[in-house]
Order: sequence, then C-alpha cells, then structure tokens
Amino acid sequence: MPTKSLSIYNSEDFTVDNSDQLVVEFGRSHMALLACRGSRKSIAAFELFTFADKKPEDLKKVFHFISLNSKLMNNNASATKIFINTEFCIPVPIFKFNKEIAVDYLNLVCGEDHQAKVHFEHLPIEPGIMNVFRVDDNWRNHISENFNKVTFHHTYSNIIKGLRGIDDLPASFISVNFYNTFFTAVVMKDGKFNLIQSFVYGNSEDVLYHLLNVATQFQLVSDEIILQISGLVDLDFKLYRDLIRYFKNVQVAKIESSDPALQIQDHPLHYYTPFFNLVK
Repeated sequence: MPTKSLSIYNSEDFTVDNSDQLVVEFGRSHMALLACRGSRKSIAAFELFTFADKKPEDLKKVFHFISLNSKLMNNNASATKIFINTEFCIPVPIFKFNKEIAVDYLNLVCGEDHQAKVHFEHLPIEPGIMNVFRVDDNWRNHISENFNKVTFHHTYSNIIKGLRGIDDLPASFISVNFYNTFFTAVVMKDGKFNLIQSFVYGNSEDVLYHLLNVATQFQLVSDEIILQISGLVDLDFKLYRDLIRYFKNVQVAKIESSDPALQIQDHPLHYYTPFFNLVK
C-alpha cells in the first residue's frame, strides 16, 4: 500500500477549495500533489505518496488508498495539471517532428502500447523541441475520475524548460532529480541539451554506474562536470558521499518556500525541489 512520505500544509485544517489549482505528478511508484493558491500560484500544501511499482490492475487500490489519506485528492479544485513522470517520452527537434508518425517514435524506442494515448508538448526553447509522450488508458481513467478539469503534461518537458532558462550554464552539466525508486538525469554540454533519461536504482553503485556511463558517452571530463542534485537523497548517507567522491563539483539545488505560512522543518529543502519546480 502507498505510504505518505512527505506532507506540509499552510494550516492544520487545510482543505482544497474551488479557487485552488492542483498540480499532480504521477509516476510508477509515486504520486505528488500540490495545492496552488492565489494569483501568483503560491504553494499552500504538498503531499508525496510512495509505493511499489504497480500493475494496471492495482491502480484502483492505489488511488483509493490515497484518496482516503490525502487532504488534496478531491474534485474541489478549479483545475488540475497532471504531470506524467515515466520513461515513455521522446523529445524530438521541431524540424524532425511529424505528427502523423509521432506514435512510431514511441513504438520504436519504448515498444508498442495500444492501450495508451499519445500527447504532444511544444517546448518554447531554442532550438524548438516537441515532446512526444503517452499516457496509459488505465492511468487516464483513474485520474479523470479523481480530479477536475484535467490537462496532461510530462515532467521531462518541465525539467528541460527549467534548465534551458538558466543563464551561464557550465560547459559540462548534469542535473539529477532523485525519486523513491529512480532518478532522472539531464545532460547539458556547451549550453546545448543532449539527453534526458530515467534510471531505476537500488543502491549508490547503480547511480554511479549510470552517471559515469553517461559522462563517458558524452565525453564529459569528470573534474569539469557540475553535478546538480535534488530530490530524495540524504546528504548524510552513502550515496551522497560516493557522489562527491567521484564528481568533484556537486551542487544541491534547494527550493525556497513559496508561502511564508508553509513551514518546512521535518526534511531538507532539496527533498522538495523536483516537485515544487512543477509549479514554475
């Protein structure tokens, strides 16, 4: 069953009302919910539920459990922005994109899935990218049943847009967001987007293997790499110690609370960064 891993509210009796908007990230092993309030879309509440990877037939139980234990999962919000965080996604240069064969891109790289709908997202960056991703029909049905006025997006789109908006990126840059069973790495070389990919991991050796392999693949010099990390990584544990051993320049990306009433005390700020960035 899912576990409520993180939760913060700007008041003990917080409830979602019809002036709020929800931002929800759904992956194979987690669901993150953020309630946004006011014209500036400040974050008024946040919840993270984690669970083991689920088969489609188990999703109904997952949604039911979360609905019973969440203050945010209801149909009260005015709208819901859903971010799908899976590997079934391909960023395609705009000059290579063809809507008629977009499904073939996914089938070739990710395998066929006739129980999913293909979506497109244009990323307003230079050079232009069309992000092609698919959403499983089981996910779509459960999401539509539990949330109001849903629009679908992909987490990769948000990550890419965020990184391309940073001025003066170093020549060798890897950004890593850690989740409960996987991490997502982005490679920027000489200011250009080269890769975004997710990797399942069980220990620090898995993480090091994938990151060092990526560095080798893109011919990045380890001493020159800026490794930016955030998410569910404990700075007192072995994984972080191994990262700073093999990568000399490790930066921890921390969020700033968007609401003075939202007191974040129980966990380090970098735990929340990948999720709070979804609101930007």
